[in-house]
Amino acid sequence: MTEVGSPARTLAYGPDDEQVLDVYTPADWSPSDRRPVIVHVHGGGWHGGSRRDAAYLAQAQVRRGWVFVSVDYRLTPGVRFPDPIRDVDRAVRFVRSQASSLGIDPSRLVMSGHSAGGHLAAAVALGDMRPLLVDPTLPPELRAQSSRPDAVVTIAAILDVTAFSDDPWWASGWIINLLYGCESSDPFVLACSVPQMRQGSVLDWLDARDPAVYAIHGADDDVVLVEQAWLLRDRAAEVGLDRVSLDIVDYGPARYRRHDPDFGANLRGLEAFLDRVAA
Repeated sequence: MTEVGSPARTLAYGPDDEQVLDVYTPADWSPSDRRPVIVHVHGGGWHGGSRRDAAYLAQAQVRRGWVFVSVDYRLTPGVRFPDPIRDVDRAVRFVRSQASSLGIDPSRLVMSGHSAGGHLAAAVALGDMRPLLVDPTLPPELRAQSSRPDAVVTIAAILDVTAFSDDPWWASGWIINLLYGCESSDPFVLACSVPQMRQGSVLDWLDARDPAVYAIHGADDDVVLVEQAWLLRDRAAEVGLDRVSLDIVDYGPARYRRHDPDFGANLRGLEAFLDRVAA
């Protein structure tokens, strides 16, 4: 029996060495199951992090009977926008294509992501599979699958790249330059134009038909400001998307309210959301 903290399987979803995902399964899992599944995207400013960073996130939901998939993707500066989004889009299609061997129900798929990974997860969930976000070299068996999830959970996510570029965090300009391939004599000075950044600003794509969104954000996040959650709320109201839930962590020790928000007392709210999706 595989321990909850260790992946049961590691699979390649594409030809690149970074296009790999880990699959965590419950103790009583069987390939013939039809379990709900979470596809998670790690953070790291689009240039760092690892699928293994999510092992602690997997534990609670695997114990509740979910299959949890954690995705690696190609990182900047090796690639630039929109390739990381295309990788995540491909990963979701791959997971659905493997439903019969992963013991999942492809009609009960939730995406989640932290920080820059939250941006990528939201881009796939809310981007309507627009051509810009889909790898033109996808093989037919993956192109036949949908990458649109039934819901998305964002954790301290960058949803409006232009607004994020104004944040006081010291590295925001640098990681945006890396994402879009914008060159500057000082790499920490933002060199990207507003039209460039708008290409990847998820809130611009929001509409009333989008899947449900559960947005978790630390009230005192000093990397990605909680303003991102308020912008999501306001934009959803503008377009008539009434399936947005905000979970602002404003309690407990200071570390709980920052960039890695504690689920703590709010975990029941998240799990109630997931249960509604899985019902």
